Amino acid sequence: MNKTVKYNYFHWGPFLYKTVLELDELKKIKKLCSKKSRKHNNKLAGLIKHEHTIDSKKILPIIYPYIQSYTEVYPTYGNKDMGNKIELVEAWVNYMTKFESNPLHTHGYDLSFVIYTHIPKALKKEMENNSANTNPGEIFFIYSLNPQKYDTTQHSFIPKAGDFFIFPASLHHKVNHFQSKGERISISGNLKITNG
Repeated sequence: MNKTVKYNYFHWGPFLYKTVLELDELKKIKKLCSKKSRKHNNKLAGLIKHEHTIDSKKILPIIYPYIQSYTEVYPTYGNKDMGNKIELVEAWVNYMTKFESNPLHTHGYDLSFVIYTHIPKALKKEMENNSANTNPGEIFFIYSLNPQKYDTTQHSFIPKAGDFFIFPASLHHKVNHFQSKGERISISGNLKITNG
Protein backbone atom coordinates (compact mmCIF):
# COMPACT_ATOMS: atom_id res chain seq x y z
CA MET A 1 0.00 0.00 0.00
CA ASN A 2 1.40 3.40 -1.03
CA LYS A 3 0.99 6.24 1.36
CA THR A 4 1.21 9.94 0.48
CA VAL A 5 3.31 11.68 3.08
CA LYS A 6 3.01 15.44 3.47
CA TYR A 7 6.07 17.29 4.64
CA ASN A 8 7.96 20.58 4.72
CA TYR A 9 11.70 21.00 4.47
CA PHE A 10 13.81 23.91 5.61
CA HIS A 11 16.85 25.60 4.16
CA TRP A 12 19.54 25.47 6.80
CA GLY A 13 22.73 27.47 7.06
CA PRO A 14 23.99 30.47 5.10
CA PHE A 15 22.92 31.53 1.62
CA LEU A 16 26.03 31.02 -0.52
CA TYR A 17 25.48 32.46 -4.01
CA LYS A 18 27.69 31.76 -7.03
CA THR A 19 27.54 33.37 -10.45
CA VAL A 20 29.94 34.21 -13.27
CA LEU A 21 30.77 37.73 -14.47
CA GLU A 22 30.55 38.61 -18.14
CA LEU A 23 33.90 39.11 -19.90
CA ASP A 24 33.48 42.88 -20.35
CA GLU A 25 32.64 43.26 -16.64
CA LEU A 26 35.72 41.26 -15.70
CA LYS A 27 37.90 43.49 -17.90
CA LYS A 28 36.51 46.63 -16.24
CA ILE A 29 37.18 45.20 -12.77
CA LYS A 30 40.75 44.23 -13.67
CA LYS A 31 41.46 47.85 -14.60
CA LEU A 32 40.57 48.92 -11.04
CA CYS A 33 43.28 46.69 -9.51
CA SER A 34 46.80 47.92 -8.83
CA LYS A 35 49.69 47.15 -6.54
CA LYS A 36 50.29 50.91 -6.47
CA SER A 37 47.08 51.55 -4.54
CA ARG A 38 47.07 51.77 -0.74
CA LYS A 39 47.91 48.55 1.13
CA HIS A 40 45.01 46.85 2.91
CA ASN A 41 46.94 44.13 4.78
CA ASN A 42 46.49 45.62 8.26
CA LYS A 43 42.71 45.00 8.05
CA LEU A 44 42.90 41.43 6.72
CA ALA A 45 43.58 37.89 7.92
CA GLY A 46 45.47 36.82 4.80
CA LEU A 47 49.11 35.80 4.87
CA ILE A 48 49.54 37.63 1.58
CA LYS A 49 52.14 40.28 0.76
CA HIS A 50 50.12 42.24 -1.80
CA GLU A 51 46.61 43.18 -0.68
CA HIS A 52 45.52 46.60 -1.95
CA THR A 53 42.42 48.77 -1.79
CA ILE A 54 40.04 49.22 -4.71
CA ASP A 55 37.84 52.28 -5.19
CA SER A 56 34.41 51.16 -3.91
CA LYS A 57 32.62 53.83 -5.93
CA LYS A 58 34.06 52.49 -9.18
CA ILE A 59 33.53 48.76 -8.62
CA LEU A 60 30.02 48.95 -7.13
CA PRO A 61 28.23 49.94 -10.38
CA ILE A 62 29.77 46.92 -12.12
CA ILE A 63 28.75 44.37 -9.49
CA TYR A 64 25.56 46.04 -8.25
CA PRO A 65 23.13 43.93 -10.38
CA TYR A 66 24.57 40.75 -8.83
CA ILE A 67 24.35 42.06 -5.26
CA GLN A 68 20.80 43.20 -5.94
CA SER A 69 20.01 39.74 -7.33
CA TYR A 70 21.28 38.17 -4.08
CA THR A 71 19.07 40.42 -1.94
CA GLU A 72 16.03 39.72 -4.14
CA VAL A 73 16.51 35.94 -4.13
CA TYR A 74 17.33 35.75 -0.41
CA PRO A 75 13.69 35.80 0.81
CA THR A 76 13.00 32.53 -1.02
CA TYR A 77 15.93 31.00 0.85
CA GLY A 78 15.97 32.76 4.21
CA ASN A 79 12.21 33.27 4.47
CA LYS A 80 12.66 36.97 5.30
CA ASP A 81 13.44 40.13 3.40
CA MET A 82 16.77 41.87 3.27
CA GLY A 83 17.11 45.65 3.13
CA ASN A 84 16.96 47.49 -0.17
CA LYS A 85 19.90 49.86 0.35
CA ILE A 86 23.29 48.41 -0.63
CA GLU A 87 26.48 50.10 0.55
CA LEU A 88 29.91 48.78 -0.42
CA VAL A 89 31.96 49.64 2.66
CA GLU A 90 35.34 48.44 1.36
CA ALA A 91 36.90 46.45 -1.46
CA TRP A 92 40.40 45.11 -2.04
CA VAL A 93 42.46 42.91 -4.34
CA ASN A 94 44.59 39.94 -3.23
CA TYR A 95 47.62 38.98 -5.32
CA MET A 96 48.26 35.53 -3.84
CA THR A 97 51.54 33.82 -4.74
CA LYS A 98 53.46 30.65 -3.91
CA PHE A 99 53.11 29.51 -0.26
CA GLU A 100 50.75 32.35 0.69
CA SER A 101 47.36 31.51 2.19
CA ASN A 102 44.22 32.89 3.74
CA PRO A 103 43.51 31.20 7.11
CA LEU A 104 40.00 30.46 8.37
CA HIS A 105 38.26 33.78 9.02
CA THR A 106 35.05 35.80 8.74
CA HIS A 107 34.36 39.40 7.72
CA GLY A 108 32.49 42.32 9.26
CA TYR A 109 29.24 43.98 8.13
CA ASP A 110 26.37 42.04 6.47
CA LEU A 111 27.53 40.48 3.20
CA SER A 112 30.90 39.74 1.65
CA PHE A 113 31.98 38.70 -1.81
CA VAL A 114 34.92 37.30 -3.70
CA ILE A 115 35.57 37.63 -7.44
CA TYR A 116 38.33 35.77 -9.27
CA THR A 117 40.11 37.69 -12.02
CA HIS A 118 43.09 35.41 -12.73
CA ILE A 119 44.11 31.82 -12.03
CA PRO A 120 47.65 31.06 -13.30
CA LYS A 121 48.17 28.15 -15.69
CA ALA A 122 50.78 26.61 -13.38
CA LEU A 123 48.22 26.52 -10.54
CA LYS A 124 45.65 24.85 -12.80
CA LYS A 125 48.25 22.19 -13.62
CA GLU A 126 49.13 21.79 -9.93
CA MET A 127 45.44 21.21 -9.17
CA GLU A 128 45.17 18.60 -11.93
CA ASN A 129 48.19 16.71 -10.59
CA ASN A 130 47.12 16.93 -6.95
CA SER A 131 46.37 13.62 -5.20
CA ALA A 132 45.29 14.99 -1.80
CA ASN A 133 41.64 15.33 -0.79
CA THR A 134 41.89 19.14 -0.87
CA ASN A 135 43.25 21.25 -3.70
CA PRO A 136 45.90 23.97 -3.68
CA GLY A 137 44.36 27.43 -4.19
CA GLU A 138 40.89 26.06 -3.46
CA ILE A 139 38.40 28.18 -1.47
CA PHE A 140 36.45 26.60 1.39
CA PHE A 141 33.23 27.96 2.89
CA ILE A 142 32.61 26.39 6.31
CA TYR A 143 29.35 26.73 8.23
CA SER A 144 30.19 24.57 11.24
CA LEU A 145 33.43 23.25 12.69
CA ASN A 146 31.57 20.39 14.41
CA PRO A 147 29.61 18.57 11.69
CA GLN A 148 27.42 15.62 12.55
CA LYS A 149 27.32 12.43 10.51
CA TYR A 150 24.82 13.54 7.85
CA ASP A 151 25.44 17.29 7.92
CA THR A 152 26.65 19.29 4.97
CA THR A 153 28.66 22.04 6.64
CA GLN A 154 31.11 23.08 3.96
CA HIS A 155 31.45 23.71 0.26
CA SER A 156 34.73 24.04 -1.61
CA PHE A 157 35.44 25.36 -5.08
CA ILE A 158 38.33 25.35 -7.50
CA PRO A 159 38.03 28.92 -8.75
CA LYS A 160 38.01 30.08 -12.36
CA ALA A 161 38.40 33.60 -13.72
CA GLY A 162 35.02 35.33 -13.58
CA ASP A 163 33.63 33.30 -10.66
CA PHE A 164 31.73 35.54 -8.24
CA PHE A 165 30.61 34.39 -4.77
CA ILE A 166 28.34 36.37 -2.43
CA PHE A 167 27.78 35.18 1.15
CA PRO A 168 26.96 36.32 4.68
CA ALA A 169 29.98 38.09 6.18
CA SER A 170 29.82 35.75 9.19
CA LEU A 171 30.44 32.64 7.04
CA HIS A 172 33.88 31.17 7.75
CA HIS A 173 36.10 30.69 4.72
CA LYS A 174 39.73 29.95 3.91
CA VAL A 175 42.09 29.43 0.98
CA ASN A 176 44.77 26.75 0.73
CA HIS A 177 48.30 27.71 -0.23
CA PHE A 178 49.83 26.47 -3.48
CA GLN A 179 53.38 25.74 -4.60
CA SER A 180 53.43 26.75 -8.27
CA LYS A 181 54.48 30.04 -9.86
CA GLY A 182 52.14 32.87 -10.78
CA GLU A 183 49.55 35.09 -9.11
CA ARG A 184 46.09 33.93 -8.11
CA ILE A 185 44.20 37.23 -8.15
CA SER A 186 40.93 37.74 -6.32
CA ILE A 187 38.87 40.72 -5.26
CA SER A 188 36.88 40.87 -2.05
CA GLY A 189 34.61 43.35 -0.37
CA ASN A 190 32.18 43.93 2.49
CA LEU A 191 28.66 45.26 2.14
CA LYS A 192 26.17 46.85 4.50
CA ILE A 193 22.49 46.16 3.74
CA THR A 194 19.85 48.48 5.25
CA ASN A 195 16.38 49.77 4.46
CA GLY A 196 16.66 53.05 2.56
